[in-house]
Amino acid sequence: MKRLFYILFLITSQYSFGQNQFDFKKFTKKMCSSEFHGRGYVNGGDSIAADYIAHQMMLLDIDSLPSGYFQPFELDVNTFPDSCSIHIHNESLIPGVDYLINPNSNGTCMDNKCIGARSFDSKHIEVIDMKKLFEEDWDPNWWRSYDDETIYVIDNNVSEDSLSTYVHQMAQNTSKYYDVIELVHNKFTWSVSSMPQKHLYIQMKKTVFDSLKTNALHLKIHLHNAHLTHYESNNVIGQIRAKKKAKGTIMLTAHYDHLGRMGSNTYFPGANDNASGVAMLLQLGSMLKLKPLKRYNMILVAFSGEEAGLIGSKHMSENPLFDIRDVRFLLNLDIMGSGEEGITAVNGRVFKKEFKRLQKLNKKLKAVPVVKARGKAANSDHYFFTEKGVSSFFIYTMGENKNYHDVYDTYENLTFSSFEGLSKLFYTFLRRI
Repeated sequence: MKRLFYILFLITSQYSFGQNQFDFKKFTKKMCSSEFHGRGYVNGGDSIAADYIAHQMMLLDIDSLPSGYFQPFELDVNTFPDSCSIHIHNESLIPGVDYLINPNSNGTCMDNKCIGARSFDSKHIEVIDMKKLFEEDWDPNWWRSYDDETIYVIDNNVSEDSLSTYVHQMAQNTSKYYDVIELVHNKFTWSVSSMPQKHLYIQMKKTVFDSLKTNALHLKIHLHNAHLTHYESNNVIGQIRAKKKAKGTIMLTAHYDHLGRMGSNTYFPGANDNASGVAMLLQLGSMLKLKPLKRYNMILVAFSGEEAGLIGSKHMSENPLFDIRDVRFLLNLDIMGSGEEGITAVNGRVFKKEFKRLQKLNKKLKAVPVVKARGKAANSDHYFFTEKGVSSFFIYTMGENKNYHDVYDTYENLTFSSFEGLSKLFYTFLRRI
């Protein structure tokens, strides 16, 4: 009799975990394709992604709210939509690989046709060796005597991490007043800015600059930036009603936006960050739709504007479409494409009871090697809800894939090593809230 009960339990479990029709790999790959333009604010990449996510919710029979699947909000954002080229002598550099345009950089042209470019010859290019400068009796206001016709190449060639960070901050400050190229040794990491400044600010690989540098240095920059004001983006929201009369709500969230394009030929796929997290959101949605929670409604939210400063989640926390006082717990998911080194739960040190439950379930299910805890942090979309009294975790995986906010965060570099195990862990955790 016990054996028969055990077999029936296995069949039921396999049905619960195996009968959904959501293909998380296919979804993630699609979200990373060039037709989504990096899910940013060039060519409406965010809107294309939002429509796709809402369509997936419809296919999974996840209902919308009475107001629909979308919650619009506005943001200001600096973009680089089409013309983007840098030449040293006649050698064309590759955006995202050889250089980055700082997100708050201005362009060399802002008109609709963008036919302008700026050229700098040797007498208008000044290379500043920061290591040498630090070794000398240097003036911290060295940059104030410079002129507007020169582009200043700041060589961030110091070895200590703390000193390198200081040089980077100096380059940022200098770029408020002059055109700057910062030569970097470390990996590129891009981001999003709401406002452009008045000058060019470019980060370039030192190895690239050094390999092309000669005594008669010539630099040509052609860059179109477009500052979008009151740009409309959307949070995407679905719901799964409780089986019985609900006593509250559980929120499951992940941001879908990424960094977009740097010119017409380069985009940032954002596979791990955070196409994988939205895939996990929908994977869990498909599982919970098959077997809804008994006493809690599920609200699933794919946020936009996270990379621009948590704008979409802040808007929802201030303009909720449901009573957030009824939210029992919020689980926010990001970087779900690996997991070889475990997961980290932001707020794990704050909500200790729930964290111990997560650890205990992981020990039983063996989803990942370790579940680590962090304290409170304003580093993702959980934050503004936590500030309003909502218990929450922000969970991300740790693993071999270190590509983050760069052009190498591609679908092909995802392992999905713990994805299915984590989906079972989160599913079980949500059922036991």
